[in-house]
Amino acid sequence: MPADFLKENLEFLDRQKLMEPSVNGQVGFDFQGLRRSFKEDPSHPDSKSVAAFGRIWIYDAALSIYADLKAGRIRSAGYQAGRVMQLALQEKAKGFLGLWHFSYNTRGDSFIDPRGPTGANCWCLNALYSYALERGDAVLIAWANRAVEEFLFPQQVMDPRDPRYGLIRAGFHNADDVKNEDRMGYQVYEGDRNCPYEHVILEHCIDAAGTFRLAYRATRKHLPPQEKFLSELIHRHDLLMQGARRCFWQKDHFISALDPRGTPYTGTDGLPSVAVDNNTWAAYVFLPYDLEMARMAARYVEEHFLVRVPPAQVEDAAHTSAPEGMEGLYYFRSTFVDPFVQVPPEHRAKLEQMFQPEAALGFVLFLRALGLEDRARELYEHTVNLLGLYGSGGAPYASANIPMVFSTLSSVTTASSCVITSAILQGASADDFIGVLPPKEFTVAGKPPLTASA
Repeated sequence: MPADFLKENLEFLDRQKLMEPSVNGQVGFDFQGLRRSFKEDPSHPDSKSVAAFGRIWIYDAALSIYADLKAGRIRSAGYQAGRVMQLALQEKAKGFLGLWHFSYNTRGDSFIDPRGPTGANCWCLNALYSYALERGDAVLIAWANRAVEEFLFPQQVMDPRDPRYGLIRAGFHNADDVKNEDRMGYQVYEGDRNCPYEHVILEHCIDAAGTFRLAYRATRKHLPPQEKFLSELIHRHDLLMQGARRCFWQKDHFISALDPRGTPYTGTDGLPSVAVDNNTWAAYVFLPYDLEMARMAARYVEEHFLVRVPPAQVEDAAHTSAPEGMEGLYYFRSTFVDPFVQVPPEHRAKLEQMFQPEAALGFVLFLRALGLEDRARELYEHTVNLLGLYGSGGAPYASANIPMVFSTLSSVTTASSCVITSAILQGASADDFIGVLPPKEFTVAGKPPLTASA
């Protein structure tokens, strides 16, 4: 690993920090001190829509907290954690039930994505719990616990007659504002701001499993006994894990999403849609309970989501073209369809011809947990070399451009993933990130975890 790789990505993250007051007029919140999700580049076609106004995705805010935690920059992580909690309090004051909206413009424009996906919100809760576990912050844990009870618990389907039993719904959105087309995002607190989604996304469910695990660990360690809340976490986690396996596992892999009737979303090929995180993140969360299932999912990723040069494309790189044989992962099959991802037909083939660094680095950590250290290191090195093609501190979100889905703009997602993975490979704890280690009390269908948190 290049000695300065982690340092360069931390420096990129710091350059993305908003250094002056940055207020979104709709929510009435100052984002100063948080990190813009993309580097502004006026020559890039996506820059105006996602970077020029300092947009921040709440998922990136979560990854940014994790990056500072893993790099030992606890003060910076704590500042961001406090601001993110304050943003949720301001959202609640505005009447939104979903904790955080998906993204916010922060400079010179008041756009807010009218959707509040459960998965991104769970990522934010998980980052807050991880910081609170590190620092013993009982106030933050108590607030996060209330968020779990008021937001996350009601998202879980608790009717045994429902085919989605045990699973987590996809969150809230302002349905009226979503219909505003070009003006979408400017009336998020008008009309029905809390229209619930009824479909279910596997990634959201897996993120929620991590939230339940971290909530239990943090509460047991740093708060007075709350036996009712802890018991509820154990029960709901069990239902969630059983539901995820029952509804999403098919032979040797996990599928992506269910409609409100519990029927899988199908791709353009008529088969259930699959994304790479279904078989890296989700399988990682199941690893403590079913090692063979986790291994099958890893093999599925190698067989179906691995891409090499050629045919993989590396666009907008600062240096020479990618060397033949460079490997990585792409995120979506060319046939992918779900409620949140819309890909024009003319761009579908390109989905399987790009590198997505975040996907690769998540798989690196999963391979490492499976004991496949050599393969994990090999894929990590390929990703480091790919990013090196984009210059010092290069952190493209993807190696190719698909409008409104993937971009070569340098991103906090990629830089944070680089910092987190590099720090873990150098010895930082991995037990509170993607594959959150469960407490020993968290059985699934009566089976205790093979490995558990202390």
